[in-house]
Amino acid sequence: MNAYLEEKTLSELRVIADELGLEYPGNIGKVKLLEKIQADELAVEGKPTEVQGIKAKKKETVAEMTKRMNILRRVVISANDPQYKGRNGVSLKVGNSKVMVGKFIPFDTVWHIQEPIYKSLKAKRWRETKFKSDPATGNKYPVTTMRPAFVIEELPPLTRPELEKLAAEQAARGSIPNGE
Repeated sequence: MNAYLEEKTLSELRVIADELGLEYPGNIGKVKLLEKIQADELAVEGKPTEVQGIKAKKKETVAEMTKRMNILRRVVISANDPQYKGRNGVSLKVGNSKVMVGKFIPFDTVWHIQEPIYKSLKAKRWRETKFKSDPATGNKYPVTTMRPAFVIEELPPLTRPELEKLAAEQAARGSIPNGE
């Protein structure tokens, strides 16, 4: 295999690397690219390559995934996106084939949301298009900008006294069952 690959030119090695789905910088040399292809070949044969400084990550169990995805953040969310104008909140579900999290999040209210929901809302954008006139020709041309869909105000977690006060209020209202 090595002799076969060493006879190839750099451009032919790049084609082989692309077919294997390997990532490499555009300015890579023939020797380095040859090493990458050979390392990939060893990994396929069941002998994984060792990269220094990186430990193999153990597979996450469903219980660990659920625990990680249910970490709550205390936030206040407001909508910037015009499609949410007039609505009182947003409903969102995020997950994979094993674990799904999601809920309805009201706008302009202190609320707790799961970490994946927070990241998803933080990443959402909407496109605003305005038309400007060209001073020379008078023709209008579109100017688009991407804006965040939500304003998310992060709040500190509840303190122990605040939690105790909240628990007492909820017990007095009967909104949560007491430990009977």
